[in-house]
Amino acid sequence: MICQKCGTDIPEDKIYCEKCGNAIQMVPDYNPNEDFTVGTEEKEQQSVPEEAFTASDSWWYRRRYWLAGIGLLILGILAYQISFHYVFHPEETATEPEEVELPAKPEFGIQPGIYSYSPQLTISHREKNNGEIYYTTDGTTPDEQSTLYKAPIFVGEGTTVVRAVFVRNDGVQSEEMSGTYRVEFQYPEEPVFSMPGGSYDNAFSVTITAEEGCRIYYTTNGEEPGFQSRLYRGPVSIPEGLTVLQAVSVDEDGGMSGIVEAVYDVSGGRRSPTP
Repeated sequence: MICQKCGTDIPEDKIYCEKCGNAIQMVPDYNPNEDFTVGTEEKEQQSVPEEAFTASDSWWYRRRYWLAGIGLLILGILAYQISFHYVFHPEETATEPEEVELPAKPEFGIQPGIYSYSPQLTISHREKNNGEIYYTTDGTTPDEQSTLYKAPIFVGEGTTVVRAVFVRNDGVQSEEMSGTYRVEFQYPEEPVFSMPGGSYDNAFSVTITAEEGCRIYYTTNGEEPGFQSRLYRGPVSIPEGLTVLQAVSVDEDGGMSGIVEAVYDVSGGRRSPTP
């Protein structure tokens, strides 16, 4: 222990300073500053663990408004982009309509191509009970205003383009079916008369011949021969007077030759026929 008066070291068993005679004060003098310091230190020691424990919470707490502002800003940007997309590009956001399955194309009974006879074209469809077939032969696009198919189409000589569509009862139209048909007749040769035209004295008969497989139609009244005329089955009698004999040959495909004609004048005594 140190003497507070002279600074001499006082043994522990002494109660006064042997040098200056100053009595030892057993209770130390109260120093309010030291008490304040000690209290402050104790409080700091007690508060340190709590601050250490809540340091992260305090960081979020102090910045909660700043973070909330950033969140609101992000939400605002997203809301603007979504509303802009829907307002200015509605066609992109609209629900796409379901694709409607189209009916099959009509089917042609004969293939397009070149024919030596006039074919009859039939048109069919697998759903014939659920719609109608419409067609054109003048090159125009077929639709519900075109010719309604009811019977086979007669394809005549030359080039014919047939275009057809099937329209279902619900108004849905198929894709177009088309075909080009070219009919080129192989005409038979003209028939041949056994007697040339001219003046004769007596009545006689004329034999008419044609290519094998051909039929012969003829007239004697000046009218042009055709399918409705007389069918040649044997020699044609030429009586007295003036007779105009005309004839055509028709092959198996319906091809008709040109008309051959001979004028016979049978008045008697002017000329005798020579077989």
